[in-house]
Amino acid sequence: MSSRPWPDLSPGPFGSVRAWWRRSRAQPDEYTFVPASTTHQHQFESPLPSAVYGLDFHVKMTIHWRLDLTGGARHSSPRSAAVNDIIQRARALTERTMLVHHVPLQHQLGDELAAERQVDGTHVWARADGVSLTVADGDLAVARKHIELLQAGAMRQAERDAERDEIKYLREEVFGDLASATIWWLTRNGYQVEQAVALSRHLAELVEIASDRRDRHWADALVTSFESALPRLEDGDRADLRLHLAKALGMYGGSTVAAEFAEQVGLSTQHELPPSNGAHRANGARPLP
Repeated sequence: MSSRPWPDLSPGPFGSVRAWWRRSRAQPDEYTFVPASTTHQHQFESPLPSAVYGLDFHVKMTIHWRLDLTGGARHSSPRSAAVNDIIQRARALTERTMLVHHVPLQHQLGDELAAERQVDGTHVWARADGVSLTVADGDLAVARKHIELLQAGAMRQAERDAERDEIKYLREEVFGDLASATIWWLTRNGYQVEQAVALSRHLAELVEIASDRRDRHWADALVTSFESALPRLEDGDRADLRLHLAKALGMYGGSTVAAEFAEQVGLSTQHELPPSNGAHRANGARPLP
């Protein structure tokens, strides 16, 4: 028994081994150094394209970026990576927007660019704030004039389409034969049968004049032939038929023939242009004589 006045609480040999084992299990074998993120900023000012070529927005903003050294591939010029990423994000919005919509676009840009995002394939994270979007007065006047011209052109095209449809309706349905012309006249003149009979000779002459195809464009004749064979086509199917005919003409007759056909039958300019005759020959087909 020990001569000390307090009890002997020191662990024995096995207790020391157990304590060492617990300490070694609790402590990790390796230490990971995590560096602090660094932040930077850059004042940026530049034109950005609008939906109309030659008319630009002017943007000012503060671009912020930081480096995340724990992951991602290193970039040799992080500032350029951050600025380019912000520019591309901004361009995706501006190049689809007309200049006259610059006021709401500024708020849209501010909302979009405020979100911090990682630049693809790099250790750079970028965002922007303080977005200011302005437009030169002269450019804004030109943009408004451009819109007026687009509206006037759309109106003229709509009038031409309506006139073309009316002529086609009268020629092919109303005055396609004497019976249709007579019924059409009766419905618009109070069903005066005796007067219709008296006018039958004149109606027959109108039918004969309307059926004269000598001055008819070949494109109209081609469409009429197909639609006569398929009388139950709906309006959407009729548009598809014209588009397929244009593609076939482009394949075998060349882009010039296809363009003439498309213009004559009123195909929208938004439709895909048919392939040229040269593209058809490249596929191994024999060219037209």
